[in-house]
Amino acid sequence: MWPDGADLDRRSAIGCALALAMLPAPARAQEATQIAAFGDVIDVSAIAPGDWLRVLVDGSPIYVRHRTAGEIAAARSDDGALFPDPARDADRAPDPEWLTVSGLCTHAGCTATCGLGPYRGFLCLCHGSVYDLSGRVRRGPAKRNLAVVRHKRNRNDLVLLG
Repeated sequence: MWPDGADLDRRSAIGCALALAMLPAPARAQEATQIAAFGDVIDVSAIAPGDWLRVLVDGSPIYVRHRTAGEIAAARSDDGALFPDPARDADRAPDPEWLTVSGLCTHAGCTATCGLGPYRGFLCLCHGSVYDLSGRVRRGPAKRNLAVVRHKRNRNDLVLLG
């Protein structure tokens, strides 16, 4: 029924798809997505240092990232670096352990992925913009940092202020 060699190509394609599906995800927590609205209380007690939660607010992704001491130190040590959009980490993350940023790439509005790229910050897979652990743009067509989403935190609860 299939032309000569088509079964082999089909089997190869299915095998490749299955092999790719079984590869470990490059990052754990971005798979966890919660739907919320600005002002809703979000329980962050299960977010271990180094992990994050993707929250969809009106269909737009926001990353709530629980940064480790090492990630905070790395982000703050780069405060003097030359950035396309200069910003200090302390201004972007006044509560240093918790960074909340929009997941929309500032280049074309694509969704950036958390935990990827050379800085293990954020990466836009569509056009290659690279953001660091503070959401500051480091490379790519994007010229602006990921937007900070203001929040307030009380122990294990976090409220996105918009």
